[in-house]
Amino acid sequence: MADQAPGPQEANVLDYVAILWRRKVIILITVVVALAAGIGVDAVRTREYSSTAQLLFLPQGLATGSTTAATSLTPTQLATDAQLVQSAKVRGKATQLLGQVPPPARVALVGTTQVADVTVTSPNPQLAAKAANAYAKAYITVTTKTYDQALLDEETTFNAQLASIQHSIETITAQLDNAKVGSSQATALSSQLAGLYNQQVLLQQQVGQIQNAISHSSVSGELVEPAVASTTPSSPKVVEEALIAGLVGLILGIGFALLRDRLDDRIRSKEDVEKAVGGLPAIGLIPVTGEWRDSKTPYLIAASRPKSPAAEAFRGLRTSVRFAGLDKPIKVLQITSPSSADGKTTTSANLAWTMAEAGQSVVLVDCDLRRPRIHSFFNLTNERGMTSVLLGESTLADALQAVPNQPRLRVLASGSVPPNPSELLSSRAAADIFTALSNHADIVILDSAPVLPVTDAAILANQADAVILVTSAGISTRRGVGRAFETLHRVNAPLIGVVLNRTPDSDAYVYYGYEYSGNRTYENGSANGYGMNGNIDPNAQQRGRSTRRQGGSSGRHAATAKGPTT
Repeated sequence: MADQAPGPQEANVLDYVAILWRRKVIILITVVVALAAGIGVDAVRTREYSSTAQLLFLPQGLATGSTTAATSLTPTQLATDAQLVQSAKVRGKATQLLGQVPPPARVALVGTTQVADVTVTSPNPQLAAKAANAYAKAYITVTTKTYDQALLDEETTFNAQLASIQHSIETITAQLDNAKVGSSQATALSSQLAGLYNQQVLLQQQVGQIQNAISHSSVSGELVEPAVASTTPSSPKVVEEALIAGLVGLILGIGFALLRDRLDDRIRSKEDVEKAVGGLPAIGLIPVTGEWRDSKTPYLIAASRPKSPAAEAFRGLRTSVRFAGLDKPIKVLQITSPSSADGKTTTSANLAWTMAEAGQSVVLVDCDLRRPRIHSFFNLTNERGMTSVLLGESTLADALQAVPNQPRLRVLASGSVPPNPSELLSSRAAADIFTALSNHADIVILDSAPVLPVTDAAILANQADAVILVTSAGISTRRGVGRAFETLHRVNAPLIGVVLNRTPDSDAYVYYGYEYSGNRTYENGSANGYGMNGNIDPNAQQRGRSTRRQGGSSGRHAATAKGPTT
């Protein structure tokens, strides 16, 4: 038995790749659905067309009281102008120019320049182009008019100031005429009058500048590139959005695949079962066969179809058991499984037949005293058996039954179903039966009850020299197999390996190295160099390689039938 404590192994990148490949149908369906949804939405969406006019922002003449025109706009001024293009006043003017309310405009500055893109989107491409141009022209009109009005307002203010100064000048002049020449009053009035004249001159200069600016009024912008009607819709963008939908579908598909694999922890491959039992080797990979479609009907494929892939797999399992017994001979071999649907009884019956076929004296004991089925594989009776001997109702010799057409194989059926199977199997009398059988046979195979439902298998483990745990791809779960392994580990069961029924073709092919076509095998020996009878055959590998080259194109055995279940 393995010394390491049981426990699952950590998944690596290749494990995730294997999960995605195994769940590729889910991923493919998700991608297709996402693509179909994206394309379907685009198909019913209204086509939108975008047109862009380029507007150059310009500095405008003079600021209040300024004598020097600005040559460029600051980032703040540019941001303000861009916002003004979208203002209600500009949109109102654009409505007048267009004759209808235009769609909203988007304004974006082009890099670090003073150029802005004015973009309008509409189902009507002509309207989009006209509206973009209307926004640009409306901005120029509104801002220029606003600037001119500001100049006029400033001129009015200065003229009012000039009128006030002129009135003061007239008043002081009249006072100066009445004042005595040379007097202090005359001197003060003359000084005031001089100051007023200076203010008057400055204001007149400013008014002149304003009048000059009004007569040469500059615009606040320029339409450098008018918008034209687009012939290609800006949305929906079918290709780009289909790619995005496909990418989203791929991401969702991968997520669904990983979630599905997490929720569905069924054993799928040799790697899965070996990880579930902490690295214990898979010593037998049994491919699925059509005859196991009906799980209630026992089928001894090793006898009925000795050349089939499944029969060859049982011979491979026989060889693995022989290897396990090189250091310490295996006289009593227990076969069990996590649950009743994993195929332990089918494995027990076919392994016993192949061992007897190889020349060994084999006794197959039905220790599943709750649901006995071994006898049905060989068309034998269950009237007498294990319980009959334990209860003293029959001798061991009388209870043993010969198997037709296989003189080296005898079967000890379970007998009548007792009320206390666990107590009977743990009794001294049961141990004496196993000892007596092992003294008169090369190997005794015990088909025991499943590990998880009852304690029978754990009890029998103390009587066995080796224990094999049988699992089934697509039926056994990683959690169930792990719990069964832990149970056997706690009782120090001499586990030598696991068997995986209903093995995928890829695993079976890699393990055995065969090519199959229908029910015929193109290999007369195993990939390990052992012949069909389990004896060493140094030429078997070379024959297998040669025959695979000849028959490689004929395909490998495949079946979709349900595998063995008991």
